[in-house]
Amino acid sequence: MISLVPVRLEDGSGNILWQNPTPSSTNYCRPIGFEFTKETSESIKLENNAINEEIRELIPTIIGNLEIHHNLYMTMIDGKVATVISNTSSAARESLTPPSKMNDLDFVSKRPLRVDMYQYGLSSLHMWIRCMECILHISYNMDFKKWTARNSDKLLRDVKKNMTQEEFRERTGLVIDVVKQGFDTTNDGNTARRFFMDYELSAEITGINEDLIKRFAIILQAVSSGLQINLSNFREFCKETAILYVNLYPWYYMPSSVHKLLIHGADICGQYSFIPIASLSEEASEARNKYFRNVRLAHIRKIGRTQTNLDIIHNFLISSDPYITHKRPNFVRQQKQLMPEVNDLIMNRGSLSSESEETLENVDPNVQP
Repeated sequence: MISLVPVRLEDGSGNILWQNPTPSSTNYCRPIGFEFTKETSESIKLENNAINEEIRELIPTIIGNLEIHHNLYMTMIDGKVATVISNTSSAARESLTPPSKMNDLDFVSKRPLRVDMYQYGLSSLHMWIRCMECILHISYNMDFKKWTARNSDKLLRDVKKNMTQEEFRERTGLVIDVVKQGFDTTNDGNTARRFFMDYELSAEITGINEDLIKRFAIILQAVSSGLQINLSNFREFCKETAILYVNLYPWYYMPSSVHKLLIHGADICGQYSFIPIASLSEEASEARNKYFRNVRLAHIRKIGRTQTNLDIIHNFLISSDPYITHKRPNFVRQQKQLMPEVNDLIMNRGSLSSESEETLENVDPNVQP
């Protein structure tokens, strides 16, 4: 599934004329195409090359006396896709660092940076899941304190994993780290958010340091808040968290996704300093996959593949049409309560300035944004 989400429309002076109020929703998630094929390295590279070629051939959009230029960023991807299109040999070797050196912070600080990787954003939705899985895997290996389980350690790991899964199911109702046929595992964004929001209980069940889990929750809330990041405070907080991680669990090599968040997270946010990093999340694209399954099951003609695919793409185009979405009533959603410590890592509490809001009110509703 390949999608595009319009995020912001600015004038030549940088004033915001329109901004997507729900960049993580499917409302403005426009389909570029979908293909029934396995997500292999070859297919990913082919699609990436095709999209980049289309981006290079883009010309400004002319509406009356207005000329609109387009800036596109490939951030609605997960770690696997970023690894493939950046020609990294392995997902575990993010930023040229082998897994065995991930916990050597002095070594990491002296290694050359892959600044070209910053253009792919943080993948904030998958960061929740990967950080939760990191905590869980440390917990599973606590009895033998090794990065990988071999020989008799495998039995100890399986026993601890089963105990942890049962306790989470009984005490929280969460089904954690269970293989789900056709969908990898039951670990998803909602499960990870609940895991970190109740960090005291998660620490009690897993046996992992409570302060470490809380720090992960604070960092993840900050990058998902939809607000600008205070880079200096965020960098320092992430550095302290990385030091705490290494001091507590030096035997478990930091996963590449956690390394990316703690070591390079501030630099990636700085790369997109003109917009909150959460507005470039892959969440809309992931939600579109679920919408795809629902549409294909209940809202299409099942009389032939051509008719089936036509109905799917028509449903996508209608549900994400900017003008139709712009006309929909604005539902006031309850703003999620941020942890008090998150306020030190963000710049402000609003995504639009008052001046920009006034500009938005003056936009002609009959003109498609």
